[in-house]
Parts: sequence; structure tokens; C-alpha cells
Amino acid sequence: MRGTRWEHRWGYTDTYFEPNDDDSVTLVGERYPLSGTRMYGFMPFARETLGVDLDPFDLKPAIDSDVPEPRRNEAFIEFLSERFGSHISFNPTDRLIHSHGQTISGEIYRVLYDRLERVVDVVVCPDNEQDIEATIEKAVEFDVCIVPYGGGSNVSGALMIPLDETRMVVSMDLSRMNHLLHLDRENLTATFEAGIMGSELEERLSAEGFTSGHEPDSIELSSLGGWIATNSSGMKKNRYGNIEDIVERATMLTPRGRIELTSSFPRSSIGVDPTGFMFGSEGNLGIITKATIRIHWAPEEKRFDSLLFHSVDDGIEFLAELAREGTLPASLRLVDNLQFRFGQALKGRATGVHKLIAMLQKLFVTRFLRFDPLRMVVATVAAEGSRQEINHEMRVMNRIARKHRGFSAGGENGKQGYMLTFAIAYIRDFLVSMHILGETFETTVPWSRILPLTQAVDRRLSELALHFGIPGIPFLSYRVTQLYQTGVCIYFTLGLYLKGVDDPPGVLNSVEHSLRETILEEGGSLSHHHGVGKIRKEFLSDRMSHTAAETIRGLKSASDPKNIFGAGNGVFGL
Repeated sequence: MRGTRWEHRWGYTDTYFEPNDDDSVTLVGERYPLSGTRMYGFMPFARETLGVDLDPFDLKPAIDSDVPEPRRNEAFIEFLSERFGSHISFNPTDRLIHSHGQTISGEIYRVLYDRLERVVDVVVCPDNEQDIEATIEKAVEFDVCIVPYGGGSNVSGALMIPLDETRMVVSMDLSRMNHLLHLDRENLTATFEAGIMGSELEERLSAEGFTSGHEPDSIELSSLGGWIATNSSGMKKNRYGNIEDIVERATMLTPRGRIELTSSFPRSSIGVDPTGFMFGSEGNLGIITKATIRIHWAPEEKRFDSLLFHSVDDGIEFLAELAREGTLPASLRLVDNLQFRFGQALKGRATGVHKLIAMLQKLFVTRFLRFDPLRMVVATVAAEGSRQEINHEMRVMNRIARKHRGFSAGGENGKQGYMLTFAIAYIRDFLVSMHILGETFETTVPWSRILPLTQAVDRRLSELALHFGIPGIPFLSYRVTQLYQTGVCIYFTLGLYLKGVDDPPGVLNSVEHSLRETILEEGGSLSHHHGVGKIRKEFLSDRMSHTAAETIRGLKSASDPKNIFGAGNGVFGL
């Protein structure tokens, strides 16, 4: 189900959180399973965990952002007008939309309540590779900067325009390049243009009986090209792999020409694979225009489950043993107690017989099974495949869960927990209007460092809250989202009540930056799938040798000597 997207917020205009007079909150719309639910636990949970007396009607009003006038390169504009006609825009709103991603701290907050000092000067929507090649050629001739744009869901600051960029900046929006070019049923591959959104890609494949299996949280609002450029990971990684496992071949257009392989194979040994340059390129090297991906027949069956554990220690021990066993469902995510309670707060109020059943279930879990509501955690499970495969996965999973005091909470709870992911980002935009700024950040960490790292981050946040005079209690929750033989991905959610604090986005940036330092000190990676962009680039000098950085910059010099693709992300922004 498609629709009109919010200009500067997450998601679609038919979906938003709305407070009610009885202190409940409703997700307006019909798009998600949570839509239409009257949530009576939302505000009490927010007040309790943040330690402040929130008023859902005391909202910070958004302003009309002052968009600076575009910088004009008249010779280049003449080319655009002749080549693209109505598919170019100097409209201030269009330019602003294409100048930020979804990072509240440095971008969305300033868009809604302040201003961005630098935005793109024109938005261009090409129809094909020939349009892009011609535009790059003219950009080189007239010294113009190009920034690729996919779905705009980026959370690493990669779409922010460098303040010192004096050239005219063109946002190259690939949304019109969204076609399925070829489907190979025999060899199980499909070739798509890179501008296709994830949900549309899956719709096209589903109509033919296939799936890509790649399902990031942002699937509705992110593109195939963006997945490659950020080195994306999806919720069903266990079954289908990360984006580098899914893409077999891709094409990137640069100022010096095409980077691509001339043939597609399941695997080949040809020395250095140029396709590898595209993963994590973050708009610095060129524009990814199409990709051939591996596809799978649609699974015979899909099944959900959920598992309760008495503590996060039990849950992690369960995950570690299951990973060693090697029998993993498509998706398996462990959420901490705070996130578990948050999920409960988003449920509607049960009535009649459903209320009685819910009460009995709660008594059974807390009184008979002796689960502590303030310590228990939950793992949500999504399994896909043949019925025989899923039955085997469930048997192994439940056997190991019992060894670690795990208890099944049923498939319906698992499905609700899994589907909540797609609606939860809307909560962030509702909370920011109540002066609560949030951030998500992730890392990869060895199994042995999970608990030390999460505990160190929690301690550091408490120190920072005192240092910055942050009112109430900072919110910090995490979930383990992807499993590997040697470790896991941990996905943090941070929330700070910053009403009355000077420069809220600056404070949030400083807090996130300091927490990232703690993560690195405790043995975590710089990022698992969000990428580096601009908000993490300062840490690269500690993660990459000087020679490695210079080698990558040498690649940039060879393919883009005039820095036409001047986004300045990652190592190219240092």
C-alpha cells in the first residue's frame, strides 16, 4: 500500500500518533497492525521511564524553515532544462527534502524547528542511465557537485551538504528508475533499477512467486541503490544474508565511466572485484544505477513465535548456544526489559473475555513461572521456509530455550513484536514534538563483550545526563538483532527529554558521540549497517590504517578526479 510521504518526517501522511483526551494515544491510519489501536499505557510508560510529567498536548510547534536561495550555474541549468524539462525542481521544499535524512539530532530537528544552513540547489529526476551519464559529463564540464538520493531514510548524516561546498549542488533523485529489467526464473536472479523502493521490489517479486528476503526496518522508504551504498542488513539476515550476499552484480556510473562486471556468475575469482567498491560507498564514488540480485521462491510457510526469559543474561546465553547449533530462524531478535515493557505499553486495552484471558496469562507468567516484570526479556521469532524446515527450527529453538529457563509466549505476540518495527519510527516524530529527542545507533560486538559493552554505555549515559543537566531520566534500550558465529549486532534506542536545555540537537549529538566512544572502547564496531556518513567519520582514523585510507582515496581520485561526487562521507570527508 503506497501513499503520500511526509515531507520531513518519517513515513506516510496517513499515519501519525495522536493524543486523546483520556490520556491515551492512537496511531491514526490503517497501514500497520498497530494502526487504530488506542494505547492507554503509552503516556504512563513515557512519564515513568523519563521521570518527567509529560503533557501530550504541550507540543513544540514546527516552523516554516527558511531555505537559502539556490546557487546557480547558468550553463549547467541550461543543460538541465533542455535535457529534463519538468523533471527538475528549484522548489524550496523539494530542495529541503533532498538535503537531509532521518537523523533527528543534526537534521530533522533543525528542519522542523530551526533551519539548515546549506541545502541542495536543484533536484533532478533522471529516467535512465543515459540521463545520468549526460548529467555527470556536464557536471565535470561545468564543475558541479552531485549527491545521489534514493529513499532518504539515511540515518548517518550522509545527505547533509558540506557547509564549505561552494559549487552548485545537484540532488540526483533515482525514484523514476524503479523498473524490473529482467527476471531469470531458471537461475533465480532478478535485475532491478537501483531507484526502486524495497517494498515495491518485494511486490514485484511476490507477484512472480519470489522474494529477495532483504527486509531492513526501512524497507518501505529505502531503495535498492541505498541498500548497496550503505552496506545494508535486514531482519531476515539469518536465512537470506546481508545485502553483500544478495547482490550478484551491480553498475555504478562515475565521471570516468562505468564500474561493472560484464557477466553475472554465482561466484568468480577475477582478482579484485570492482563491485565491492560500491558497498558502503555512501554516494562518494558515483551513482549506482542497477543491480542483479539473487532471489528465492516465496516460502511455503511463515510462522512467528516469542520466547520469554527471566533475564537478559539468560536470553543472551540462549542466543549464543542457538548460534553455535547453527539452526536459526529467518529472524531472531532479543529485546531488553525496557523495550519489552515499551512494547506492552503500545497494546490496546483488552475487554470482556480477552481482558480475563490477559489477566490470567499475566498471573501465570508472574506468579506461577515467577518472571519478574522488571527483569524479564523477550525474543521475537520469524521463521520462513518449508513446513519441515520450520518444524525443525522450532524444535531446536524450544529445546535450547528450555535449558535457559525460556518459555514460549506464542506466535501472536511474536508477530506483533516483529511488525511493531515498521510503525515504531512514527513514535519518534511524535515524541520530538514533546521535546524528546531520540537517536538509534548500532554496533557489532563479540559474544563475550555484549554485557560489558551495554553496561558501560548505560553508565556513561548517566554521567552525561548529569554533565549536560538533562531533566529526568535518559531512556536507553537495546535489542540484539542479528546473530553471527563470532558475535551479534546490538541496536540501541536513545531518548532524552531536552525541554529547557540549550541547543537540544547539539546536546544529543554530543551524547551520541560520547556513547559511540564508549562502544569503541568496549570492543564494538563503528557500525553494523547504518554506515559512517558524516556523524561517525571522525572515528575512522582509529578503525582504519593510514595506508588503507589513502588507498581508498586513491580509488576516488582515479574515478572522480574533480570530486564531482562531493558528499564528503566517511573517509572522503576527513
